[in-house]
Amino acid sequence: MVPTSMHLDVCVLRACVHVGISPPGIGLLPCVTHLARWTPNPFAMDHDDEQRGNSRITTGGPLLGAAKLYFLLAAYVTTLVLARVIDASTLGQYNVVARLIAVPNMVIVQTVMFAVSRPMAGQYDDGTPSYTALRRRGTRIALVLGGGASFVFFLAAPVLGEVLNDTDLVAPIRYVAPISAVYGLYAVNIGTLNATRRFTWQAALDIFMATSKAGLIIVGASLGLGLAMTIGGFTVAAALSLCLSVVFVWFNRPQKVVRPSAQAPPMAAFAGVLILFTLGMNLLLLVDLFVLKKYAVTDAQNHAVGLYSSAQLVALIPYSLMNAVSLVMFPLIATLSASKDTERIRRYVTETAKVTILLLALMAAVASASAYEIQELLFPAEYAAGASDLGLLVWGYSGYSFAVTSAWILNSSGRSKVAIGLVTVVLVTVATLTLLWVPEQGNRGAAMAVVVAGGVGVVVAFAALRGVFGARAPLPYLVKIVAATIAVVLLGQLWSAHGFVMIVAKLAAMTVVFVGIIWGSRAVTVAQLKELRRAG
Repeated sequence: MVPTSMHLDVCVLRACVHVGISPPGIGLLPCVTHLARWTPNPFAMDHDDEQRGNSRITTGGPLLGAAKLYFLLAAYVTTLVLARVIDASTLGQYNVVARLIAVPNMVIVQTVMFAVSRPMAGQYDDGTPSYTALRRRGTRIALVLGGGASFVFFLAAPVLGEVLNDTDLVAPIRYVAPISAVYGLYAVNIGTLNATRRFTWQAALDIFMATSKAGLIIVGASLGLGLAMTIGGFTVAAALSLCLSVVFVWFNRPQKVVRPSAQAPPMAAFAGVLILFTLGMNLLLLVDLFVLKKYAVTDAQNHAVGLYSSAQLVALIPYSLMNAVSLVMFPLIATLSASKDTERIRRYVTETAKVTILLLALMAAVASASAYEIQELLFPAEYAAGASDLGLLVWGYSGYSFAVTSAWILNSSGRSKVAIGLVTVVLVTVATLTLLWVPEQGNRGAAMAVVVAGGVGVVVAFAALRGVFGARAPLPYLVKIVAATIAVVLLGQLWSAHGFVMIVAKLAAMTVVFVGIIWGSRAVTVAQLKELRRAG
């Protein structure tokens, strides 16, 4: 059964209960696992396959969602530990290199994984007759993309060091350059496990990758091995994960070989669209830090980059969590689009937009109103100076998140050109503004550029959803969201908390205020929840 949009409202209430208890956004685990439990395989299975596949989806879906959040949490823990082991300037260097290599890596992983998984999953009921052919094609794409990216990064390391005004980054960049090639091959195996519905095995790989990466990097930093050797732990973790993925795929290979009845489905065109889309998405998260580092010449400026990167880490929590939810929503929109039910699609996209706005407003309001407390809670004392950056960045990245979620909706419904155009508009805006403002204003200029670009993304995303689907957010609903947000921000200004207990109490109180206004104004109603239970 395809879940109705009402299922998302339960996720909102569950998220609201948990967000204030821990750093903003961490409590969204129940939301993602709940969505996964009600979501069909990302490559929708036929009714005749329910006997075989339902048990894997029911057990593997929530586990896969939990594994994705574990991966995210491990990355945050790594940076929080590093902030206590290395100085702020070195942390800034680490985050610049990590974000830099993340751009090609995420493009390669998502492109290869979906390019392999989508056509292979389409043959699942027929015994995946093109299993070997599709894996070979995927491997060729992985070697071209991943091998090419690794080669370019290795050779271009001195150039990148000069562009960033920091020749000390040359060695670290070269240490992580091989990851792109390794990730490409790893994505072939992940896509294979996903298409054949081995979600538990896929989740195990995510957990192993996250644990080994965090462990090796933290150990390297703790032993004082230097930035290059420390971040090289990421390369080692990627290689170990690739080896383990080979073993997992071998154990789950088809027991009976089915002779192909037709030529294997093409994947190059689909891969091309994914490359453009994911490249734009990931560049969005690099531009501000990249430009800031480029213009950091003095020790004080490099120290400021480290403070900015710490604020960026927290500000990206809403974006990261909503990106995970977007991947869960992707198959639902695709299924509805295939049904050609225009009115149902309009309602679902409208509800999705409303829920996305609600979640982002909650997380951004709490984080912005408690910026100093959060920096104090998570980082050493010197990082409190990054609170002003956090207060701005969390709004900007939340705007990014809404734009990217809308782009996923458009992409999943076959409007790839509109999705790419939406991301491009936001990317061009932030790139232009950072280049104009950072040289004179430093951190403040970068943060303001993100805020403006995020606002542009929200406006353009709303216009795209309305133009394509006829979706619109009712004005009374938006007014209720604004009222709850203002109340939280005012409370944050009036209440200054110190110490773990009081900070957590403040986060919880602001969450309760937001939820109370939303509930009291009937933005989310009991009737909706009852309808959800009947639908489930």
